[in-house]
Amino acid sequence: MYEFRKKAPHMLSGGQKQRIAIAGVIAMLPECIVFDEPTAMLDPKGRRDVLEIIRTLNQKEKKTVVLITHFMEEAAEADRVIIMHDGHVKMDGSPREIFCRVEELKALGLAVPFAAELAYRLRQKGIEIPGDIIHMEELTEAIQSQYGRLDEKRS
Repeated sequence: MYEFRKKAPHMLSGGQKQRIAIAGVIAMLPECIVFDEPTAMLDPKGRRDVLEIIRTLNQKEKKTVVLITHFMEEAAEADRVIIMHDGHVKMDGSPREIFCRVEELKALGLAVPFAAELAYRLRQKGIEIPGDIIHMEELTEAIQSQYGRLDEKRS
């Protein structure tokens, strides 16, 4: 962000403002950082950039990160997911443990990662797909192992 040091704050993009806010927090050398909807109102590139910064803080800098989000794809990347509803903990576990509970999450008015939703719908149609899928790569692999690769079938 050094090249933007002379720009007025209102001239910065949302992602740039987020990076500056994160840099300010990092400068205080905290052991734990709480991010409350840090990717809200960002474009896809800004969202990826901010999430990469957060991931680096957690994995490389060994900072404890609490990420509050309504974006379930972001939550699926966490080590632990806590679902809150009306101020109470409703679920607590790994992303796989939480996102396989599609009906319970929907009853709370929450979405699930797209891959988990699609896997759930396929199971509802009688297609044998594992119940703990949360990433598209896993879903693709499960479908390919069950039905083979589409490009192989065309040959």
